[in-house]
Amino acid sequence: METRGSYKWHSKSRGERREAKPSRRIVLATALAPLLRGQGADISNFDLSLLDEPVVPADLFFIRNHFPVPTVSAAGWKLAITGAVSMPVEISVQDLSASTTRTVGLTLECSENPVGGGLVSHAEWTGLSIASVLEKARPAADARYLRLSGADGFSRTIPLSRALQEDAMLAFRMNGERLSPGHGYPLRAVVAGWYAMDSVKWLRSLELLKDLDEVPGSRTEYHRHTRSLLAGVRPGEPVTSVKVKSVFARPVDGAILQGRKFTIRGAAWAGENRVRRVEVSVDGGRTWQAAELSSEPSRYAWIFWSCPWKIAGPGRYELTVRAENDIGETQPAERAADRADAYELNAWQRIVVTVV
Repeated sequence: METRGSYKWHSKSRGERREAKPSRRIVLATALAPLLRGQGADISNFDLSLLDEPVVPADLFFIRNHFPVPTVSAAGWKLAITGAVSMPVEISVQDLSASTTRTVGLTLECSENPVGGGLVSHAEWTGLSIASVLEKARPAADARYLRLSGADGFSRTIPLSRALQEDAMLAFRMNGERLSPGHGYPLRAVVAGWYAMDSVKWLRSLELLKDLDEVPGSRTEYHRHTRSLLAGVRPGEPVTSVKVKSVFARPVDGAILQGRKFTIRGAAWAGENRVRRVEVSVDGGRTWQAAELSSEPSRYAWIFWSCPWKIAGPGRYELTVRAENDIGETQPAERAADRADAYELNAWQRIVVTVV
């Protein structure tokens, strides 16, 4: 067994020449993390070639921030529940962490994660349901939305019906440890199966709303935008549930392989649904082979897949991967031509490798 950074990598396929060492991106992100966090930079992608175990360590888990990371302390930190409620309340982090908690494995993906991109990771989150906290304030019968606001100034508004589902959580531990500053210490939301912009970090308040118009920009931010010759660019439905998607872990794009056998590996996820199947092509999508899934698929979590490749001979090969979920939705070969936004990028991933 080899190690790459602090993440284990079992080299089960010996045909790849790439050295088993941390990528320059991971090394640079680790070294500059303290400086970049203070500037609110998008500092890290998860290096998908490290995929071997479902849970990603916190120091390798992707980070995408809208604003600079705030300076926070758990001392005196309180979560306010306001708006359309019978009794506004404030609850300390200490009181929340003393409540009955549960731990759930959930995959988070940024809504702007590109095809084959590393703005996705999986962790074990410990906390309690948003619903169990909201009930302390007794939401009004006509409340329809919940606005989640963080100490960095970022906020998101989601339907109250979604926030009341058991899998919408307030988390204060990640992989058994307290949240790090970059991941939302001391408290964050985790909305299972939805894109990560709704999992607001450094959570300060939950505001119940009766009307979405109370929130500026709520009808255009993180919405699908389409372009047409007659109407130009127009906003449509909001971006919510994660689309089915699959990625390569090994080999990586541009790899040089030797030998005539290689096990292609990767991961797939389907948000609120389950992955039904993954297929791999080694000839640019002309023919397909079913990949083997590593376990029984589950909601909210990525699953690993593998596909043995008997290589015909030396040459240049275009590898392609696609997945389908349990309600029959499949990844598109290409992104819809009329999309005018940078969200839900789940077209087939294609990589090119050379066999010598």
